[in-house]
Amino acid sequence: MARVRQRRGGWGLLVAGLLCCVPTEAVRAEPLAFQRLGYERSVLLQGSNPRLDVTVPAPINGIDPEASFVQLRLEPSPVLKPTSTVRVLINDELAGIFLVQDLRQEPVVRVPIPNLPPGERFITVSVQPFLSISDDICADLNTGNLLLRVGRDSFFELVPRVPDATVAGFLHLMYPQLTLVVPANPSPEVAEAALGLYSLLAHLFPQTPILWSNRPGEGPQVILEPANFTPHLQHQVTSEGSRLRVAARREAILALYEEWKRAGLVSRGIRVAAVADWERALKANRLSLRELGIVDPLLRGFGSQSLVFNLNLAQLGGRPRDLAAQLDVIMNPVDGRAGDRLTGYVFFNGVLLRTYNLTGRSQLNETVTLPTRLLRRFNQLELRFDYGASPGNCQGSLTPLTVQVRSDSSGFLWSGYQAPSGELQEIPAVLQGSGRVWLGDPQRLPAAAYLVGALSRLAAQPLLPTLQFLPQEKTQLETGDFAWQILVAAPEQVELPYSPIRLGSQFEILNPLNQQVALAAQPQENLGLLQYFLLQGRPTLWLSWWGSDPALAERLSRGLADPRTRLANQLQGNVLTAYAATPALTQVQSWDLTPQGYRVRYPGRFSWQLLVWQYRYWLVLLLAILLAAGAWNVYRRLARRPESPIPS
Repeated sequence: MARVRQRRGGWGLLVAGLLCCVPTEAVRAEPLAFQRLGYERSVLLQGSNPRLDVTVPAPINGIDPEASFVQLRLEPSPVLKPTSTVRVLINDELAGIFLVQDLRQEPVVRVPIPNLPPGERFITVSVQPFLSISDDICADLNTGNLLLRVGRDSFFELVPRVPDATVAGFLHLMYPQLTLVVPANPSPEVAEAALGLYSLLAHLFPQTPILWSNRPGEGPQVILEPANFTPHLQHQVTSEGSRLRVAARREAILALYEEWKRAGLVSRGIRVAAVADWERALKANRLSLRELGIVDPLLRGFGSQSLVFNLNLAQLGGRPRDLAAQLDVIMNPVDGRAGDRLTGYVFFNGVLLRTYNLTGRSQLNETVTLPTRLLRRFNQLELRFDYGASPGNCQGSLTPLTVQVRSDSSGFLWSGYQAPSGELQEIPAVLQGSGRVWLGDPQRLPAAAYLVGALSRLAAQPLLPTLQFLPQEKTQLETGDFAWQILVAAPEQVELPYSPIRLGSQFEILNPLNQQVALAAQPQENLGLLQYFLLQGRPTLWLSWWGSDPALAERLSRGLADPRTRLANQLQGNVLTAYAATPALTQVQSWDLTPQGYRVRYPGRFSWQLLVWQYRYWLVLLLAILLAAGAWNVYRRLARRPESPIPS
């Protein structure tokens, strides 16, 4: 029961922590709430001795210990013994002990953060309760009331000792919002650089909303400078906020990405020469937990405990075949002779796959097959361990269970990749290699940037496609050496016969079960559409609009790019539609227009496929009658009695 429920997993949060710290501009602190670190809900700690670790990078030049602290909201269960305690540790050093009876009166506590030793790059705050209801631990665990809630409004406040004006310092910050400043009428070269820069920023700051603007303002900003800007990268800290100036050159954007990767490798015990080659790992069809940023996770406590590992298809490089999890787990043996029991479970996306009797064992070395039918864009592998003590061992203290997973020898294996299926669920895992963005109107460049940025947030590596402008007249797309493509164009600019919806006339989306119209688009209505399909085997995304308001397409892509909406994480089917229900609200719907899903009807056009589907049951009945009549006729011919020969 000593289980920590985390939205993104405590181990993945350490990797996300490489992107976050507090702004150091003008030596001024900004509260960094747990909610911005990925804890969208309060964390519920269960069991007699659970633990929660939250890690953020420290400012490069150290902190001011007189003004830096962490504020926690600790809400214990009302049935706990008043003498139960909660320990708070900072970098494994005791910083405070709080009684449950005091927390009932005032659940908000403030713990000062001491001065960090030289070379310390991270600040880890650990919340470790010691909870009980009675003197019988087993009875307490069985009640399910050993609970402590850590509020999501808990926050850090770190005041840096000296402001950091380096490029690495800018990349270490966690901003509530960023603005990319682009010239009003950019040239094709500058437009391509702006598209790539927005995609890179969306990848580097996955939890930060990034706006597109044509003039500087207040707050943290990234300003795109001319191509001859020297130096190519420059960070300035002013009274108005942080400013990162980037030259409009592809080399400068790639240098910014390399600087981010270099700045991320400053934690203790990591050697640059030992960092795995991501491309080589994908070719080997194996990905260890260490390569996912999970380093030897450890559990210690009583009752039911879980280790949760998050994995997305982009990290696997596509939709794999024959996926399996390789587990290498060590633990202290549980003595079965005393009546204690230890059971292990393996869950994948909430489905129980395997169970193990681990009583008396000190290791678990298994390869568990993960059914590909359970794969989603975001996947979760959970290892659960149930430690049950015998009633005779419940008085006094118990030896806690200690479980550790070896990150080098544990991971995921697969034999190859499945072919693209044309469903939004597989994006952006299939967007591997070089890509191209087709733009029908230069005014739609922000819409293209928002869409590419939304996909780059979910990708294992930032998407840096080339930009190509479409001619004014209607044309067919050229074939090239790119692996995928994105179109942002009006319906009258391109010919795409393989798209799920052929724009150009009114259409209706039908529910095939009851023949009801789920969506009807008339020529006078305004509608934004995002369609995904395979064009000559290439994954293709087409962002377009129906009607006279192309701003709806931009509002759709901007909603996908905003991490606060969670729209990009909910892509289903192969078509997204957006229409303005009110002037301030855009309703977004997803549609499955594959042969197994909804149907599209074009009033005034004859469609034999839709006609066959609509009357399929009558056609099957008619075919059965014809086959029965034919079989009866054949039977009558073959089953007649032979005639007696006529004597001569």
